[in-house]
Amino acid sequence: MKVSELIELLEEQDPDAEVLVMSQPNWPFELGLAGVTTREEMLRADREDGDDDEEPRLERGTAKNDVFLVEGEQLRYGSKTAWSVATR
Repeated sequence: MKVSELIELLEEQDPDAEVLVMSQPNWPFELGLAGVTTREEMLRADREDGDDDEEPRLERGTAKNDVFLVEGEQLRYGSKTAWSVATR
């Protein structure tokens, strides 16, 4: 899913609603959202923490501008129905 597609889906939702993550379709859990980051931010932080000044190589199929929704705290059990009714 592209960022623009996610934004379009979220625009249809209540802007004051809590954003949660539903994970593991076979044993679902509702999770809070810890935050958002990019692959580039993580690579930069890894370089700053280490001694290596060399630019890391990206794995095939990845890009520096990949966006990650970072899983937060596990809140409760979820519902398997989420996957069948999710808007795409």
